[in-house]
Amino acid sequence: MDYRVSYEHSLSANPNEFVVKVPSQLIVDVPANIPRALLPEFIANLIMQRSPQIGRIRNLRLL
Repeated sequence: MDYRVSYEHSLSANPNEFVVKVPSQLIVDVPANIPRALLPEFIANLIMQRSPQIGRIRNLRLL
């Protein structure tokens, strides 16, 4: 399944300073069997795996 999300993130060099707001990003190929309650955590982990320079993610929203 595909999900459109928005979030803010920090860089790994300074994880407490949130510097980037991503207004919209398409996350593709999310398995359909992921429970809805675990979906934000799963998507956050996917984003961090794809972009190792990200330190932390906050305000993740499914659009």
